[in-house]
Amino acid sequence: MKDDWLIKVMLYVLSLWLLFVSLLIMSYDATLLTNVAEAVKQRDLNALCDDFNVKNLVFVVSALFILVGGLILWLLANSYRGGWSITCRVSDISDENHEHLEFLATYVMPLVFTDVESKRTVLNLALMIVAIGAIYVKTNKFYSNPSLAILGFKIFKATIHDRGEKQFVVICRGQLTDKSVIRYIRIDNNTCLAKLDK
Repeated sequence: MKDDWLIKVMLYVLSLWLLFVSLLIMSYDATLLTNVAEAVKQRDLNALCDDFNVKNLVFVVSALFILVGGLILWLLANSYRGGWSITCRVSDISDENHEHLEFLATYVMPLVFTDVESKRTVLNLALMIVAIGAIYVKTNKFYSNPSLAILGFKIFKATIHDRGEKQFVVICRGQLTDKSVIRYIRIDNNTCLAKLDK
């Protein structure tokens, strides 16, 4: 997974999980669910298409991305079961957890209260999500992930002593100190996922 843009895109989609949950709530329409049930019962999709609107599209896409986010979380959890480094010491640790809040406040919160009934606004929302994603991946800020923060992960900058010294952005569950011993897996040249070695 080293230097792989795919994992960065996956982490970006995961970072928008809260936005998609919010959009799902904002676009909820009981009529859509009734129409889906009727279309399934009568085996007639035309009836469903007649009443389908922009708000329903936002609901369906949000539900789909919430499921995709869950799948990404499962894939990431399983892909990191092996391949950990030998135990290493860390030093020069600085807390970077403000990155989660900055991403949430700067990119996610302004999109939360989008008018989901206007075609123009929804098109603008989609454009902003794609543009923010491109910036997110190109600037290697994929670790600024509110969803990971909710799951208990913290962000640190630290020097890892492993056959030399190199400074990394470290994503870790738990608190790193100058006495911590970790195992890690590189996500890219400057970022790694670490676990405290007990």
